[in-house]
Amino acid sequence: MNLPEFEYFEPRDVNEACALLAEDPDGSAVLAGGTDVLVNLKGGLISYRRLVSLRRIAGLARIDFSREQGLVIGAMATVNEVARHADVAREFPGIVDAAISLAAEQVRNLATVAGNICSAVPSADMAPILLALGARVRLCSRDGERVVPLAEFFTGPRTTVIAPGEVLVAIEVPAKGAGTGDASVRQGGREALSLPLAGAAAAVTLDGDISVRAAVALGAVAPTPIMGAGVGEFLAGKRLTPEVLREAAELASAAARPIDDLRASKAYRLELVAVLTARAVARAAERATRG
Repeated sequence: MNLPEFEYFEPRDVNEACALLAEDPDGSAVLAGGTDVLVNLKGGLISYRRLVSLRRIAGLARIDFSREQGLVIGAMATVNEVARHADVAREFPGIVDAAISLAAEQVRNLATVAGNICSAVPSADMAPILLALGARVRLCSRDGERVVPLAEFFTGPRTTVIAPGEVLVAIEVPAKGAGTGDASVRQGGREALSLPLAGAAAAVTLDGDISVRAAVALGAVAPTPIMGAGVGEFLAGKRLTPEVLREAAELASAAARPIDDLRASKAYRLELVAVLTARAVARAAERATRG
């Protein structure tokens, strides 16, 4: 099937991009890597009158890190660029976990982390780890900028808080404190580029062998990527023994709201949530211990 007709624009700055989107808010879409938008256009799943590309806007492909400010991932930074970045690999291995699980090498060379988040599908590979790490998104419009916690970004399947005429220009991940580790795990092989059946991510801060802070996020088991409600609070102040991990896993499973479909049953996904949560927390704690 051929692509439908649409107007194509390559603005030179964010303000011009926002203005173009605002001219036809219902019929316009931002184009970054294109691995989601173009496939869905070709398949007739979506329809737009104009695509506004970010490829010629300087600075949007940046990946910046400092121990004071944390990590900034620009809207045009590809998944592979993030996965192979030395600072990301050293400071946020959980982000690398998620990145290398996304699709295939060819797709990761084009797909952007921001695009994966903006697709807002429940199974977005990058969402759980960024949620667990307390990430924010920076949105720009002709009226200025605003920063939204990622935990408040998703409003439903394929829907977000992005307003007409707004562009997500960066994802900001806060600096990690000492003794903090992170990890992302998923179930669902990529042999046929399959989406995850379930995913879990964790960020854990240890003081000795005691968890002083923890966050767990889940993917593909609710209408949007979600935080594992109550899991972090339960883990605070505890040694991460096998018994504690089992209880945390049960809490995560209770927070999930999966569905039955052709790929897996609700019951199986609930079991996966428990297994993957325990795995993610244990791996994050191991990384925290290693420093």
